[in-house]
Amino acid sequence: MAVQKLVAAAVAVALLSLILNNVAAFTPSWVFQALEDGRKRSVGLWKMCFVAERGREAGGTARQGQTGERQCQTLGWGAEYAGFQESRSTVKLQFDMMRACNMIATVALTAGQLIYLLGLVELPLITQDSQWWEEVIAALFQLASFVLVIGLVTFYRIGPYTHLSWSCYVDIAACLLATLAAAMLIWNILHRREDCLTPRVIVISRSLAAPFRPRLDNDYVESPF
Repeated sequence: MAVQKLVAAAVAVALLSLILNNVAAFTPSWVFQALEDGRKRSVGLWKMCFVAERGREAGGTARQGQTGERQCQTLGWGAEYAGFQESRSTVKLQFDMMRACNMIATVALTAGQLIYLLGLVELPLITQDSQWWEEVIAALFQLASFVLVIGLVTFYRIGPYTHLSWSCYVDIAACLLATLAAAMLIWNILHRREDCLTPRVIVISRSLAAPFRPRLDNDYVESPF
């Protein structure tokens, strides 16, 4: 029962990681950029929004309805919206890499959740007693953690007028939770294998088990010659 509770806790941690990963993906707050003309915008993986300024809003009251509609726009693969003093090719590589890693992590975490649910249903091929059930879930959670680390590492270098925003830190939390879920399952698998090993058998010789008796006879035989 304790083993099943530990697996359920690891799956719950991975579910929280999946939620945070999707929140970070679909919010336009991955980085905060400053542009050459003084405007500022927040850029996410799939959406970008300009930050409205008070001075600009006061001068354009007649166009508030139009600017409100065009405040945000959708991004896709190959988008190269760079900030001030940033390389477009670098920004394109960073966001494309992060989009791919985010999608792979989402698929891996979702697959781990589904395999866990199928194990609870007790299908003929997928049961909780099968040897590979828990190992596959741990491998999927570890894969999600690994690809998120790869995607996040690409943002170690950004422009001087670009700052990481809260969505990036949310995804870092999702990566840490996926790592924790995988570590819990791996620890459980290793300890279960140690418990299943047969105990060591120590064979004691009869001569060692017999009580010690001092021998008074002389072992040497005198020769008649």
